[in-house]
Amino acid sequence: MKTKILLALLLLIITGVVVFFALLQFQPAINVAPVAPAYDKYDYGRADEAKIIDIGTQPNTVNSTFLTEYLFRDRILRQQLAAEGWKLREHRYRSGNDMLPYTDGRLDVVILGDIPAFISMLQYNMGIYAVTAQSENAVITNGRVAPSDLKGMRIGYPPKTSAHFTLERALRSAGLSINDIVSVPLKPAEAEPSLKSNSVDAVAIWPPFITAILENVPGSTIVSSSNTCNYFGIDLGFAERHPYLMKAVLAAVVRQVRWSRLDEANLYTGLLQVRQAQIRFSGKSVVDANEKWISWLRKVSTDNASFPMLPLDFSDEQGLQHQQFDFLKKIGILPPDAEWKSLLSHVKLRDLPEIINAGKTWQIDRFDYAPDKLYQDKEVSP
Repeated sequence: MKTKILLALLLLIITGVVVFFALLQFQPAINVAPVAPAYDKYDYGRADEAKIIDIGTQPNTVNSTFLTEYLFRDRILRQQLAAEGWKLREHRYRSGNDMLPYTDGRLDVVILGDIPAFISMLQYNMGIYAVTAQSENAVITNGRVAPSDLKGMRIGYPPKTSAHFTLERALRSAGLSINDIVSVPLKPAEAEPSLKSNSVDAVAIWPPFITAILENVPGSTIVSSSNTCNYFGIDLGFAERHPYLMKAVLAAVVRQVRWSRLDEANLYTGLLQVRQAQIRFSGKSVVDANEKWISWLRKVSTDNASFPMLPLDFSDEQGLQHQQFDFLKKIGILPPDAEWKSLLSHVKLRDLPEIINAGKTWQIDRFDYAPDKLYQDKEVSP
């Protein structure tokens, strides 16, 4: 009797297992629709008609968000713009590359990394007027090696970015090329888990991902690094038609930098604003208002005595910017006939120093920031 019961239970279990795996096999595929950016649905007004300065922001980029969050709270800037009947409007993007097509005149003010900035300057009518961050990209491996040891390694990096440029530069220093490694395209957020899981042997990436990798991946070491900048851009057509507005916005940039240098508590407040902006945009944020992030923010911005002015040696044909220009031509992002002089004509070195020299006129040493943004935001983030 007991034997029959055991056999029946065994048969029931086997049947259940068979049915379970059958259901798994014939389970219909779950199709998750990708999140489609809503950038084309943003309300881009023609500035002259709407009297609105359209500003492109990247909430996921810490230093640019730190600046723009203060711009939208600057009561002095609002008064200066309102006297001319103007106001600001924000448009949010996931990356500089996403923003690029809208630098065709639809956006009046942008903050872009060096590579997207160069593309925008040559393809459209964007000019750069200030630096919003100066930092270093890095090639990081799972152990201490020389650049020559990168040969044959699986190296992950976001293609066609400043990190890609840093990797190529490291390889070139060792007499290697991109063909001497196994290229693994990845998104910035994938760099740390890929290196930690040994899916790649090395990564090329930018801050603040560098810090996270060095802290969280045992044995991770920087093999090579190169400087990188973020730039404050203004559409040249807009700047030419509205020089007062252009100077008012640039004065707000200078004011925000001076405010940041004035008291470390202002950095703390700004980081809280960054965190809130990121959570609102993407539902999460790795940023926190603590000593680690304050130290990093100072390192990429206010610790540099000349910040936020553009590098005076920008035109140096042996310098970093010219190397980036050559890199973009090499990988086909810029056409072979792109001219360095054409790019330099979009680099505006004089405007910011002139505003600083006329500091009293532009009130760069007066500070009046609202706790919340001064402009109503009806736009839905993508």
